[in-house]
Amino acid sequence: MSAKSETLRVLPYFSDVSDDLLEEVASTSEEVEIPDGTVVIEEGSDSDEMYVVISGEMIVTKRTAGRDVEVGRVGPGDVVGEIALLDDAPRTASVTAKGPTRAIRIPALAFEELLSDPHVVRRMFRTVTSRLRSIEDTLRHEERMSALGRMAAQLMHELNNPAAAVARSTTELARLQREMGEEASALGAAFGGPELVPPPVQEMTALQRSETQEAVVAYLTELGAAEPWDLAPALVAIGWTADSLREALASSDSDVRPHLARWLGLSAAIGQLLQDLGIGADRISELVRVVKEYSFLDQAPIQEIDPTDGIEDTLILLKHKLADIEVILDFEENLPTVEAAGRDLNQVWTNLIDNAADAMDGSGKLTITARREGSDVVVTVADTGPGIPEETVARIFDPFFTTKEPGKGTGLGLHTVHNIVSRSGGTITVRSDGSGTAFEVRLPAVS
Repeated sequence: MSAKSETLRVLPYFSDVSDDLLEEVASTSEEVEIPDGTVVIEEGSDSDEMYVVISGEMIVTKRTAGRDVEVGRVGPGDVVGEIALLDDAPRTASVTAKGPTRAIRIPALAFEELLSDPHVVRRMFRTVTSRLRSIEDTLRHEERMSALGRMAAQLMHELNNPAAAVARSTTELARLQREMGEEASALGAAFGGPELVPPPVQEMTALQRSETQEAVVAYLTELGAAEPWDLAPALVAIGWTADSLREALASSDSDVRPHLARWLGLSAAIGQLLQDLGIGADRISELVRVVKEYSFLDQAPIQEIDPTDGIEDTLILLKHKLADIEVILDFEENLPTVEAAGRDLNQVWTNLIDNAADAMDGSGKLTITARREGSDVVVTVADTGPGIPEETVARIFDPFFTTKEPGKGTGLGLHTVHNIVSRSGGTITVRSDGSGTAFEVRLPAVS
């Protein structure tokens, strides 16, 4: 038996092929050394050969939406290029060597000879159908994410403009309101009225603030000012107390005091509302920024990124779900970057953190660590939920498998996570027991 025949024989794909057929295939095939980055199959080219990987790895990519999307990887013992040969059609994807790779190139005629063996045919069709399902799932995911990205870009643009306008208007209104107060004080002084400048704000406990507000309400009620309970919180917030109000209004006529007191209260309430509006506008602008960075809008799909940035953005977006959960972040300083599609990688963090919150039913401890281990960046997302049953852990990344009750999970979240991490050249593992569950994502660091 020739050396090529012996090489093929140890591969699972050819383990039960007859010696004669294996020798015939080997005699027309060629063992090749493929340098890193070499494109061995180009999408759209004619189909005239397939490859059997002996050592190394090849990346399968498909052109969609103007960019190359990784749809799979093939390693030792795997075959690639057989789909187009079966269909006698142009190549549907490109295949590129990742690192030095050794393979056997099998021409179309030898491939046809292999189809005479029913064992090979069955194995090949299982491989083809599995690969086609994986490619279809990946491309559907990419299409959904692309559509979501376009929608998010438009939404962020539409939100950003009014948010910025509200912020500008609020700032201008606050300035005008402040100047009106200054003019009112000046007019009051000119006409012999009281000095209506509040004293400096004092630090208070919650109890002291409540007691001060009650005293202000009592004084405003004594004056006959309308709706004193609505005015008191705003007056106290800017520094007024019952005593300082009594002193400031003492020199004014008794019939004017309730109106002056109400004017002060309304002015303080307006200032407080303007402040709240400014905080709200800033919050909208911050969310717009986070969503743009989270979805990597208007940025290259593959780039060097710090994974902890995406984790922090994800925590902001999921803040409502983590309100009663203690979040602990332990990020090693000066972490290296990783090369990945940032938008997809953020999907990983979203699924893992969202699942952790669900597992803890909204209450518990979420610990996220990021550190360097050798040539990898390792991110761990751990919860204190009830854990995953041992018999379930092995299936956790299978498509359509879910541990959630009907109607709460599609079973695609962790399957998508697994595919994204794999496409990024990394691995994901899970540890679980009665004290909680921890997912470990390992990604190659950029040197």
